[in-house]
Amino acid sequence: MTTVRNDALRRIADPRRVIVVLEHPWTLRVTLIVFVVVGAFLSVAVHMPVVDGVGHVPYAGTIAPDEGRHIANILFYAGRSWTAGPIITDAAPHLLTMGEIERFPSYVYYYLMSFPVKPLIDLGAPYTVIVVMLRAVNVVIGALGLVVIHRLFRVMGFSASIGALAVIVVALTGRYEWQSAGVTYDTPANTLFFLCLYWCARMIRSSDRHWGHLVRAVTFGIAAIIVKYTFVPFVIVALVVAVVLVMQRDGLQAYAHPVRRLGAAFRLRPVMSSLWALFLAVTSAIMIERTGGNLLRYGQFNPACVKVHTHQQCLSFDIYRRNYMAERAHDVAILHGTPPDQFDLFRFIGDWVSSYFQTMFFYRGRDTEWQVVTGVQVVGGVVLIIAVVAMLLTMRTLLRTRAFVWGTVVTSTYLVAMFFFNLRTFLRLDNQYAFAGRYILPVYPLLVAFAIVSVIALWRTLPPGWRRALALPAVVIAVVVAATYAGPFAFAAYAHDPSWYTPLAQRVLPHFLTGVR
Repeated sequence: MTTVRNDALRRIADPRRVIVVLEHPWTLRVTLIVFVVVGAFLSVAVHMPVVDGVGHVPYAGTIAPDEGRHIANILFYAGRSWTAGPIITDAAPHLLTMGEIERFPSYVYYYLMSFPVKPLIDLGAPYTVIVVMLRAVNVVIGALGLVVIHRLFRVMGFSASIGALAVIVVALTGRYEWQSAGVTYDTPANTLFFLCLYWCARMIRSSDRHWGHLVRAVTFGIAAIIVKYTFVPFVIVALVVAVVLVMQRDGLQAYAHPVRRLGAAFRLRPVMSSLWALFLAVTSAIMIERTGGNLLRYGQFNPACVKVHTHQQCLSFDIYRRNYMAERAHDVAILHGTPPDQFDLFRFIGDWVSSYFQTMFFYRGRDTEWQVVTGVQVVGGVVLIIAVVAMLLTMRTLLRTRAFVWGTVVTSTYLVAMFFFNLRTFLRLDNQYAFAGRYILPVYPLLVAFAIVSVIALWRTLPPGWRRALALPAVVIAVVVAATYAGPFAFAAYAHDPSWYTPLAQRVLPHFLTGVR
């Protein structure tokens, strides 16, 4: 009986059968359908922060970090007239509970999302309807992001099966699901960044039309920046490395005669070229006015609150107040001769990896008290170690094409930048602020795809006997990981308290899930 069961499992895990299933067009379609259904459930079921657009923003852990502040800013813009522009010059001090809004460079999402909210407010729609609508829009944007990721993988040269598998992993990753089902500018910013990466990859893999691909990559890169300004350095890295790789292959003539080539594009496709030019002009104007203006006037893309308002006023902003109190406590401790514990780099690295890993697959907010089950952490840690070792041992595989080199540089640069940003914050504030998986979502799809390629390459180097012996354990580990780390399961395993859910969800969902008595 045991032999029959093992043979059945091996047949199910037959690589040829798995590849056929992954390459089938309906695999991607089903993945998108499941993602949208899960997103719709989360949009309606997970509790909502009750805020308004006039400064009432109490903190409550929500499906998306700072969701209350995002909703409040959208309601603020929705409360203005249809013809009022997005530029604010006279914000009242009490509005700082929503964050600094006069020179904040990432206001575009708030402004654009205020337009579908305005008619709902005029019609007297309930607050919950407005929030569900905003969440639903982000679910659709997150699904579009998965489509872009799939096309990015194919353009970069990943096989159809690996591309499909990587998309499935991303779609079932808790942080990507939950963030897409929340009100936040991260989801549209990530999707726009994926589009920038897609056109960069098209530029690297193609032998002509470099200027057309570059214009599209730049346009979507700028769009990502005006939605979330922190993409500035990473858009620049993606564009510069792509251009350098193209010029290394094709020489300077790849980008020669820009005026003539752009003129030819307008003659061949006047309407489409005009739309792209308009899109580029609008996004560039917004970036120059806000991000560029801030850099010239304040020396920062996002000026510190006290450069625009008084310190006392800025204390209303919870992030400013948190950082100020932490920095002050750090300085006072040093002044009184009681500095914090001696910095341990290896402990910091361990905490950094652990925090990012857990918050990528499990919702852990500022006030989260529960811990991920130890056994689940161990299994996930083993898979993570295997993936890292595989990537290190098969590095030549990751550098075999220009597109892979570009992807590796973009991903590595992003991860190193996040590590040193978190290190700097920790040394300054003695707290693990911004240690969250959502911050690596922009390059997470590339990480997943490279990890899959590396594990497969490492597997192929094993002797046939080893592969036969390890096939069954590998399938078991994959099933256990899917059952404990996939978004819906990871959510259901820990969301056993009424505070997770809306009143509707508490009435409809089974009590063993919501914890309602």
